[in-house]
Amino acid sequence: MPNHDPSTHSTPTHRLTIGHCNIQGGLISLGKTNELKQLINKYDLDILSLNETNLNKSIDSCTLNFPSSYDFLRKDRTGSSRGGCGMLISKKCAYNEINMTTSIKNVEAIWIKVKTHNIYVCGFYRSNSYCSVDDFIDYMN
Repeated sequence: MPNHDPSTHSTPTHRLTIGHCNIQGGLISLGKTNELKQLINKYDLDILSLNETNLNKSIDSCTLNFPSSYDFLRKDRTGSSRGGCGMLISKKCAYNEINMTTSIKNVEAIWIKVKTHNIYVCGFYRSNSYCSVDDFIDYMN
């Protein structure tokens, strides 16, 4: 379970900027990852949550063209190259990844606790075709 605690992390008074993007796949494309880099730079994002990453275990995260100053966490959909979610987190942020176990199927989710701000951030993907709204609400409860 990743635990990132840089020795020179942001102070609690640092403004934490979080973004979200449904990227509908294409992370192995240089064009799509360049667009994400521009988004991160334009809005000075500390965290960027992504859904519909469409990654699977055959794609190594280190082959993706992400900024080296960010960690990339991901949760792929089991048995499929569709769906999935990811989270780019600035290495300036001190965080812990939180392991959430559930019996609800077809919800891909990443939870982190940002230690410098004492908040939890969740990035998730739920496809209406694979997970009912009622099941998703059960997961969130």
